[in-house]
Amino acid sequence: MMLRALLCASVLVCVLTSGARGQAAATELRITLSAADGVPLGGALVALLDARDSVVAERLSTEAGGRVFRAVPGVYRIRVRRVGYLPFVSAPVTLPRESALSLNVESPRVVLQRIVVNSKSPCGRNSPNTDALSTVWDEIAKALRSSQLTTEDLSGIGRARTYRHQVDKDGNVISADTTVFAIVDRRPFSAIDPVALANDGYVLGDALVGWHYFAPDETVLLSEPFAATHCFRVVRERGRAGQIGVSFEPIPRREMPDIAGVLWVDQETSQLREVVFRFVNAGAMSQFEAGGFTRFRRVPSGAWIVDEWKLSAPRLAIAPRRSQDGYSTTFREQFFAIGRQENGGGIIAPGEQLRQARMVMDTLNKKR
Repeated sequence: MMLRALLCASVLVCVLTSGARGQAAATELRITLSAADGVPLGGALVALLDARDSVVAERLSTEAGGRVFRAVPGVYRIRVRRVGYLPFVSAPVTLPRESALSLNVESPRVVLQRIVVNSKSPCGRNSPNTDALSTVWDEIAKALRSSQLTTEDLSGIGRARTYRHQVDKDGNVISADTTVFAIVDRRPFSAIDPVALANDGYVLGDALVGWHYFAPDETVLLSEPFAATHCFRVVRERGRAGQIGVSFEPIPRREMPDIAGVLWVDQETSQLREVVFRFVNAGAMSQFEAGGFTRFRRVPSGAWIVDEWKLSAPRLAIAPRRSQDGYSTTFREQFFAIGRQENGGGIIAPGEQLRQARMVMDTLNKKR
C-alpha cells in the first residue's frame, strides 16, 4: 500500500527591500525590546512598517530582546506582536539613526475567557460581524507566524525523529521504522505548497492503488488559499476545559479531498496548543476516520516550533459482498479495516535522548 509521510526542510528568507527601494543604500537599525517589568522581550514578532503602515520586514526578537533591520533611509514605525497581548506600535523612527532604539513594550492583555461562541460559520477569516473569530485567530496567527520564522532559535533544542508504524486492528505494532536526525538551522517538519493542496487536494490516490496524504503546517494554515477554501467559527468543547478553538471545514460544494478540524488555544495564556484534523471528501480515508494532529512548543527564546505531529490512515483489505435483487445475484467489492498506518514525528529534548539511550542499554543488557 503506497503511503507517504511528508518531511522536508525549508528556510524562510526575509527580504527587507525590493524593487526600487532595494537599489538605495540601506542603513542599519538596532532594536532592543523589554516588557513593562524591564525583562528582555524575546520571541516577539517585530515588524518594520513604512509610512503607509505596510510591512517592510518581520523578524523574531532574540532571547535578549534584540533585533536588527536594514532598510533605506526614511520614516518607519516598529510593530511588536506577542501571544496574549494586543499589538504595540512605536512612534515614528527616522533612518538613518546613529543610536540603538530601546522600546519598552506595554500593551493590554487579550481576554479570551469572555468570548461568546455562536453557531455562525463564516466562509472567510475576515468576514463581517466576526469579532470573536478575529480575536482568537489573531492569537493563533502569532504563534503560526513565529513558527514560520523560527530558524535561528533551533540550535540546542535537541534532535528530531520521524516514524512509520503499522498496527493491527487491536492496536499492536506489527512493523516500525524510525529515523533520528539533528536539528541544526532548519525547521524539521513542513508541508508542501498551499496552492497545490488547494488545487489538488490533501489526499491523492484511492484504496486500490494506495494514497499520498498530506497534513497542514503553519505556512498552509496562514495562507490565502487555505482561507479561501474553508469556513471558520469559534468553538468550545466540554472535554477541553480552559481552551477555545477555531474550527475549519471546506467551503460548501467543495468536493475534492480536504481537511476539517480545530486549532485549540489556551484561554488563559492565549498560547496555541494543537491542531487536530480529519480528512473529508476522501472516500475510504474519510469512511475509516483518517486524520491527525500537530502540536506546538514554545522554545526558551519565546519562539514557536512544531513539537509533534501524527497522521493516521486505515490499512484496508477487500472482500466480495453478495447482494441479491429479484432473480439476479451480484458481487461487489467491500473494504474493511485490518489496522492502521501511522506516520509521525517530533522533537526529542536532551533529557528524552538520555532516557531513550538508557532504555536501549537496558534492553541490550537483558538480552545478554
